[in-house]
This record gives sequence, C-alpha cells and structure tokens, in this order.
Amino acid sequence: MDYFELAENLVFGSQPGRKDLEHLADNGIKTLVNLRFADEEEPELPPDAEQEAAQELGMNFVNIPVNAANMNDALSGQIHEALREARKDGPVYVH
Repeated sequence: MDYFELAENLVFGSQPGRKDLEHLADNGIKTLVNLRFADEEEPELPPDAEQEAAQELGMNFVNIPVNAANMNDALSGQIHEALREARKDGPVYVH
C-alpha cells in the first residue's frame, strides 16, 4: 500500500487490503474515506466489506463513489464536507 500525507490529519493512498487496514488503525487513522465504486477493478475489499472491517478495527468509514464522469460541484462539496468533519476526529485515510 502506497500513501502520502497531504496535510495534517489527511493521508491519501492506494486501495487498502485487510492487513493494510490493521496497519492504518495501529497508526492512528480514525476514518477511512473510500472514493471508489463497488464494482471498480475487483478490489480485495469492496466498500461494504471495507466498512465492516474498518468498524471492527474502531475506525469510521465513508464511501462517496466518484469518477470523472460523475464529478460535479455538489459531489465535490460533499467530499469536502466529509473530509472536514472526519478530520475533527483525527487522521483520515482517503483512497
């Protein structure tokens, strides 16, 4: 899993697997924000399974599916608001 810290409490990276989620939780990530669609590239953890794993590990989970075709001002605002709120609780991992 590749990732980088964009700003305080805001980390962006690749699609995590189960062991990656454990690593993120162990390193203080409080919220996962998944921007992928459920059917995108057959991820190891589709959004529903990722949400379940995140909650088992004590993390919050947000799924806002986005791609170039559906991006608009309303969706951009929704993502911005989700990140703003999540960062209040601590570090956020976005993928």
